Amino acid sequence: MSGYREESLHRIFQSSFVRRKGILGPGSDCAQLTPPKGRHLLQTVDQVIAGVHLEVDATPKAYARKLLRRTLSDLAAVGATPWTVSWTLALPPDWTATKIRQLAKAFLKEAEHFDVPVVGGDCSLSQHVVLTCTALGLDNGRVPGRDGARVGDIVLVTGKLGDAVNSGAHLLPQPRLKEGRRLVEQYKPHAMMDLSDGLARDLPRILQASEVGAEIELTALPLGDSLSANQAGFESAVGEGEDYELLIILSPLQAKLALQDRILRKVSVTKIGTIIEGSKLRWLENGRAKRMQAKGWEHQWG
Repeated sequence: MSGYREESLHRIFQSSFVRRKGILGPGSDCAQLTPPKGRHLLQTVDQVIAGVHLEVDATPKAYARKLLRRTLSDLAAVGATPWTVSWTLALPPDWTATKIRQLAKAFLKEAEHFDVPVVGGDCSLSQHVVLTCTALGLDNGRVPGRDGARVGDIVLVTGKLGDAVNSGAHLLPQPRLKEGRRLVEQYKPHAMMDLSDGLARDLPRILQASEVGAEIELTALPLGDSLSANQAGFESAVGEGEDYELLIILSPLQAKLALQDRILRKVSVTKIGTIIEGSKLRWLENGRAKRMQAKGWEHQWG
């Protein structure tokens, strides 16, 4: 890596770390973590790979921002408060010292923005950029999984769907941390997850885990600004990934209250459907069955 040494990275992170109660960070083989009494730890890991999640020639800043934000989106999906992050860097040998410093400092700046300390990491050589981030969060109540949806529940989403890639919003995801915490603390979701692979791919994961079906009204979808309320727009809204909005399953009463919540209305929360008996996902347009081709994003091998 152009003569840049691993120890230089270590110094950047050690010098920037501000010790917090219960957290002993960079400088040893392991970080020492003592969670607050009575709180549960929630862990997630995510990655950004050149040519898969970002263009190969993306800037170091773009890599850092997307890596941290998509990881924190998983914590938002369970209503957790970010507590610590660690990361790994596998970088090509042609990355210059300047680019590596830019990457490290951009990651630290993002972590500071979300008030979460970077407690450790590792680095190595690779043919392509491969970055991973592990985040620990603290629970804020009963943690919603994917297996609690019940017949009669209401399906809701935050924000807008379907044009993250076209608009460039996928480069700077907005993890719905405040909204996820608010939902968990006040409205006790029966199930919740973030929309990273598209509604057509992610909602069936909840349906399968909960052994229920759903009816989704396409005309109720909060379409991205570049989309129209037609077949093409609906296909994009349910099939495009990287929205990083929250998919929420609430009881009818809690859904009614959440839709009136002053804090949640700042990002807009929209009712888009209902949980039904069975196992199928049914698309409706003005109440009539509609065939959709979109399947969402899925990694495939072989």
